[in-house]
Amino acid sequence: MSDLIFNTNEFVDAINELVPSYQRKSIIDIAQDENSIEFDFDKFGMMLTGEENKIGIIVPTGAPSDSVNSMWGAIKAEVFDYICTTSRKYSVERKEAGVTIKNVITIIATAIASSFHIAVGVITGAVTIALMSVLKVGKNAWCAVNKK
Repeated sequence: MSDLIFNTNEFVDAINELVPSYQRKSIIDIAQDENSIEFDFDKFGMMLTGEENKIGIIVPTGAPSDSVNSMWGAIKAEVFDYICTTSRKYSVERKEAGVTIKNVITIIATAIASSFHIAVGVITGAVTIALMSVLKVGKNAWCAVNKK
């Protein structure tokens, strides 16, 4: 696999092409924030998947769920599998010399969408945040922290 590096312009291009319009501005803001840390990415990713509520004027009335089927957890697991391991699942994709940030987002979003039976567009914003987290924090550090 070619080594991916954090490139703001490449992320902005991928966001503008892949992420639903209602999520674009906030994801681009995070991409351009020099001071974001993994906690910020986790919190925002969980808000995008609906697993954490944004503080605001609306008070959620549903009971919290401790489901083992966490979408954010699944996204992080897929990103870990792709970036941090040499598993067979993504062996073909890792060998491609022209792998770009946009391609990786699409590959992982497709895998997650199929396992949760949702449209790819619903999950691309959260996958973008997860990949951004890896590349901003640093691959080795992110993989060590997220190792199970």
